Amino acid sequence: MSMSRLVFAPYDPTRDEEVRLLFKEYPHKDYQLRTMDVCKDRMADYLERTLRAPGVQSICLRDNGRLVGLVALQSLPWMSDHFGMKMYAVSHLLAKSDGPLVRARLLRYVIEELRDVDFLDCRIAVDDVFAAQALETCGFRYVGTEVYLGQKLGMYEHPPPLSGLEMRNCEKADRRQVLEIVEATHVHNRFVYDPLIDAESARSLYRRLVQNLFENDQFRVTVARSRGAVEGFIISKINTAFADVVGVKSGSLDLIGVRPETRNRGLGAQLNRIALSEMVREGVQFAAVRTLASNYPALRITARTGFSVTSTSLHFHRWIKRPKAARDPAVVVPKNVVNLTGRGRDW
Repeated sequence: MSMSRLVFAPYDPTRDEEVRLLFKEYPHKDYQLRTMDVCKDRMADYLERTLRAPGVQSICLRDNGRLVGLVALQSLPWMSDHFGMKMYAVSHLLAKSDGPLVRARLLRYVIEELRDVDFLDCRIAVDDVFAAQALETCGFRYVGTEVYLGQKLGMYEHPPPLSGLEMRNCEKADRRQVLEIVEATHVHNRFVYDPLIDAESARSLYRRLVQNLFENDQFRVTVARSRGAVEGFIISKINTAFADVVGVKSGSLDLIGVRPETRNRGLGAQLNRIALSEMVREGVQFAAVRTLASNYPALRITARTGFSVTSTSLHFHRWIKRPKAARDPAVVVPKNVVNLTGRGRDW
């Protein structure tokens, strides 16, 4: 009887050329790629390049010299600072074989051997059953479902203005009011559904995120003003790195917010249309939106402005070390839910 010789090693582009096949053979985003008119070969090229990006750690698993799996971690620096932990996203979890075993081995290696990792956030396609089984085996907790929506952009006329509203790029004087809207409207995120995080830390995430985006030139913040007050905002981005590789210029609508007292008057849809018309003016061919499946107002607005569902993903968390927020005695953690002092089947 021959025994398998398993070797875990950092990704090396000069040695691990088979990694590209893992991306090319991944079947769970094919409909989304067809919707975008993106060639799968080019998408595999783009995803392989992400393994070389700053802040990414990638581990390959070989069985008797044959590449059988890959896990990639993307550091989350501002989120790590927010929670006081070293936090990472599992950006890729791939295996050549059916079944959860290879994926589980990769996850266990990360949990048990990478001592600087305190937390893992993993997003997988909703139909990637073997990845879901591996996550469950390794103690990850489901915290929410995200819906991806998209649309091809052709001729998109600038929408007529709504009465009494001025649309403009966000100025420094507008930022305080934008953050007020963020706190009033963005009350749901996956950390809200994580029982180890106190409510205030979860709610303040979006405020911290938007503060960071104000200083990032990749993002455009557009505000709607009325009588000197900001009534709503939308944040959008054009992904130039993606376009350079796959040949499709794409953009995304990343965050939107409207004051509660101004809702149901068409402002959310108007902000979407303004952002889309600006993208068309800059030559964007495909626009995308990502939101929680339970965010019904956002789903309604995106449907009204031409978006349709292209894929769905599940989010999972794994706390390897207990988050500081959970040490507060006011935070109630259900009994028989978690044992973060051990390894393996903690959750």
